[in-house]
Amino acid sequence: MKLGIEKKMMDMQTEVLFKIDKLKRITGLNEREDTAAPFLFIGRTKTGNVIRFDKTISEIEKIEILTLVDNQDLGKLIFNVNMIRKINSIWLGPAYAFPEGFNMISDAIKITSENKEILAEEFPNLMRELEWKQPLYVIVQDGKAVSVCSSARKSSTAAEASVETSPRYQGQGYATRCVISWANEVKKLGLQPLYSTAWDNFSSQSVARKLNLYQYGIDLHFS
Repeated sequence: MKLGIEKKMMDMQTEVLFKIDKLKRITGLNEREDTAAPFLFIGRTKTGNVIRFDKTISEIEKIEILTLVDNQDLGKLIFNVNMIRKINSIWLGPAYAFPEGFNMISDAIKITSENKEILAEEFPNLMRELEWKQPLYVIVQDGKAVSVCSSARKSSTAAEASVETSPRYQGQGYATRCVISWANEVKKLGLQPLYSTAWDNFSSQSVARKLNLYQYGIDLHFS
């Protein structure tokens, strides 16, 4: 990735994660069904922060929060945001992008309407969301899909990976193989593949390391 574009990548990610109105307010998660979204998103990068509020945040609260973001460490920031607006939950984790020269290959299988039945045993929910989740790739073992990478959310410029492996088949590198095929097709579609996870999701971070992904920032969701 070119140096100095971390903030642009974070801007791109917000368009993938959320439905955003003309005033750049969060109106919901960028999902097929209406889903509650955080009242505050902060994307921290080396080249600047990207901040999005939902429409319940008043102008006074917005000004107060904006004065905190650039000048405080994470613990102090969370404490002071909670003083302005009560926080019920926080999601926090690294945001990654694929390197420009990404050229890994994989044997993962693409899922379409013609072969979607192999999802039925382990990932039946994906059968119902097949079109929305494209592209979608799996590793098949014992006649069924045991690991999957699909598009969690998409915009006109990027898509973010969603990865899941059946517990019995974890630790065998299947998730990494799925992500490789997913990212390659996303790039062919002219979109930027993105990958984010939580700090306590060590298996997901392991996939990012194996793929040599570039951490361009940190996502904070306040709900």
